[in-house]
Amino acid sequence: MRFYRGIVGLMLLCFGAAAMAEGPRIAIVMDDLGYQEFLDQAIMGLDRRVVVAIIPEAPAAKRLARQARYQQREVLVHLPLAGMYQDNCEPALTCMGLDWPAEKVTEHLTRALARVEGAVGINNHQGSRFTRDRRAVAGLIHGLKEINETGQHNLFVLDSRTAPDTVLEREALDAGLAATRRHVFLDHYVDPVQIEQAWNQLLAMARSRGSAVAIGHPHRETIAFLKEALPQLEEQGIELVPVSSLTRRRSLVTGLDEPAYPASR
Repeated sequence: MRFYRGIVGLMLLCFGAAAMAEGPRIAIVMDDLGYQEFLDQAIMGLDRRVVVAIIPEAPAAKRLARQARYQQREVLVHLPLAGMYQDNCEPALTCMGLDWPAEKVTEHLTRALARVEGAVGINNHQGSRFTRDRRAVAGLIHGLKEINETGQHNLFVLDSRTAPDTVLEREALDAGLAATRRHVFLDHYVDPVQIEQAWNQLLAMARSRGSAVAIGHPHRETIAFLKEALPQLEEQGIELVPVSSLTRRRSLVTGLDEPAYPASR
């Protein structure tokens, strides 16, 4: 047991040293694409390491997914899920039911992936009620694993963390999927001063933790801020990376979460 603990400690030390050597890294995911042509295209004009999350039922979903692939930009399926108090499920979008059978979940995910072709992962659109329901999340994870097992996809999970008691990231890791989480919402308050404060929080987290993930939305204020801020990252000693670079996978040997760098990306 003492020997095993020593090995685990050595591994943790090595991972920590590697993270320090790499320097702080951030990933930025822009949600809700597919509905606002002008703002969507402004986002597609940002650094191609900025990831786009496209709502599969959006009118421009297929075209934006093709454009992202042409740019070699990572794209996620921005999957609508049920919220706590309000969501877009009934009036506009198809949300997974909390009690859907496995076959229906897989079919729903397959249709979403056909509309957002080339997606490398999923993150939740809204979903505070769904992502805190362990049984519902297990059904989603089962569907993702089933799709990955076909060999045509290697999907990871980004937990948008719209609820503090979400289990999405933990369940994904426990099931052997690569996963990560959102640490900062850039534009929870759509105000230039508050966006800058959120940005500074993101950079501080990256410096202290080694990495951090931010989510933004198609707001003029957010896009204008990123146009100014992104070119300054290099001189600040911070690397912008695609979000897949910050995913982790749980080791079956040690039980530790290790960096997951899928071979397809």
